Amino acid sequence: MDKKDKYDKVSRIVETAFSGDLALSFEAKMSLMSAVLHMEFGHWIFCGFYVMRDPKILEIGPYQGNILACTHIPIGLGVCGTSAKEKKTIVVDDVRTYANYISCDSDTISEIVVPIIHNKEVKAVLDIDSPLLSDFDEIDKLSLERISSII
Repeated sequence: MDKKDKYDKVSRIVETAFSGDLALSFEAKMSLMSAVLHMEFGHWIFCGFYVMRDPKILEIGPYQGNILACTHIPIGLGVCGTSAKEKKTIVVDDVRTYANYISCDSDTISEIVVPIIHNKEVKAVLDIDSPLLSDFDEIDKLSLERISSII
């Protein structure tokens, strides 16, 4: 199964899970989404969310992975903090070259961060770390933005 097919599968699963009779909370949706993404893309080191706790800080939210994630990230710092500040998806092919990178795991080589925006405000960011160089491309960016928009 290629990358696009995996994202289509993830999209179908989360849309089905989110469409039940009883509405899911934001936290439950993040939990389910990180689990389904991590199951489909098992090589990722980290797949999860940082949630906006106040205008200056992101706090760890639901995630999957084999690391103990950073607990707090200041807005404007690291890939997550920069994505939240700029309200845009950031793809980093090699984190070792990213000027203000915050390392939570030494095995991470590439990263993608997608802001979750509701009513023009960043509510969280979806953060995915990979041990592979240049693991994320336009397919990942567009697919993750589409999937994230249903939270």
